[in-house]
Amino acid sequence: MRIPDLEAAERALAVRVRRPRGPIVDRAVSAATDLGSVFAISGVAAVLAATGRRRAAVDVVAAGLLAWVAAQSLKTRVRRLRPYQVEAAERLVAEPGGSSWPSGHPAVAAAVLTALAPQLPRASRTAGGVIAGFVATSRVYVGVHYPTDVVAGLGLGGMCGAAWRLATRGYRRSRGMTS
Repeated sequence: MRIPDLEAAERALAVRVRRPRGPIVDRAVSAATDLGSVFAISGVAAVLAATGRRRAAVDVVAAGLLAWVAAQSLKTRVRRLRPYQVEAAERLVAEPGGSSWPSGHPAVAAAVLTALAPQLPRASRTAGGVIAGFVATSRVYVGVHYPTDVVAGLGLGGMCGAAWRLATRGYRRSRGMTS
């Protein structure tokens, strides 16, 4: 398959994701897309710290910021135009900064989930995966990303979360901490 064919297929998929428009769904998805923002991780970290889970709070902030910085760094190099800049895609959220690839919101969500996974029960890991997937899909729905942008963001976030876990493993073991 030629690259133009892949681009056409990706654009067609993005149009399908954006198709079920309606004012209630638009507002709900536009609000929920921010679950992958650096502001959301600040709130999650504050709740974790306030409930005595300081280690988890540090993991959330560190992994989330690592993913955000990595995504922003890649955006400056790739400079892919966003759907609303290329086609007649309606943008339902404020104009984001930077280019389209990779998507930072799914990167942050996946990084947080990956970093916290050893500390979470199975049901919470599953819920976190659903939330990360929803954040990724929502970025396409609101018209600011293509499907490959969000897939790349999820992968980047997973790598950043895993890197944080590996980087802190020795420290945690030396202090008798698990996972």
